[in-house]
Amino acid sequence: MIKIKMAQSSGLKGIFFDYGGVLEDLEYGETTVRRGVEVLHALLSEREVHATPGLLFEMLNRGQEEYSRWYSSHDYKELPNEEMWSSFFLKELCIDPEVNAIVQGISEELSSIFEFYLYKRRPVKEVRTVLKTLFYSGYTLAIISNTISRTLIPERLSKYGIADFFSKVFLSVKVGVRKPSAEIFQMAIKSMDLDPNGCMFVGDTLSRDVEGARNAGFGSVVLMPSALTDLKDRGYTGGAKPDHTLHTLEDIYALLG
Repeated sequence: MIKIKMAQSSGLKGIFFDYGGVLEDLEYGETTVRRGVEVLHALLSEREVHATPGLLFEMLNRGQEEYSRWYSSHDYKELPNEEMWSSFFLKELCIDPEVNAIVQGISEELSSIFEFYLYKRRPVKEVRTVLKTLFYSGYTLAIISNTISRTLIPERLSKYGIADFFSKVFLSVKVGVRKPSAEIFQMAIKSMDLDPNGCMFVGDTLSRDVEGARNAGFGSVVLMPSALTDLKDRGYTGGAKPDHTLHTLEDIYALLG
């Protein structure tokens, strides 16, 4: 039987998680991405917005790179997805005002499809059991995640039967700022009326999760490397270090035992 300290006796009140790589395993594959491009192509064609799948693939790659440079130079501000699509991902098509109006009108659908097909997805091992144990041990659980879709993560949480364990879900596209900015972490802490010293953050990157949570004053910062950690942390030269490293989500029991 799993035994961990109850929240009231542990000194730890809140446990915050990144989503992708921590609660859901993600595996990048170009075949999956190109399938997503085909789905996007079909949706746009239905709306009389025309671009070949090949051109669409090129525009999306270029748009992602340009948007990444933009938010990196603007204090990690996150734009509404309407503006992401019209100003970055499909900006060549959106020069036409009629196309721009159509794209903005379906921007959430575009974002959800695009983000879903970026990776092969499956829940991490024992995710429901771990979260259920933490929840019934009195810990307040929440998510802080970078995402361009307002709906994808809530839908995935419901699919896996874990949505009810979380008090709140903080998505960058909704709050207007991305990790590693300390601001998104601070907004979450303030919204939940928690002391950051009494909170833990579990993420899969040094460059976004560990650095951001550390700068926001979290009492415990935990790294749980994923299949995408090396890619996401490529080029990172900051000095942020975790207090602990997990190899599986179940390892969190040892931290709370």
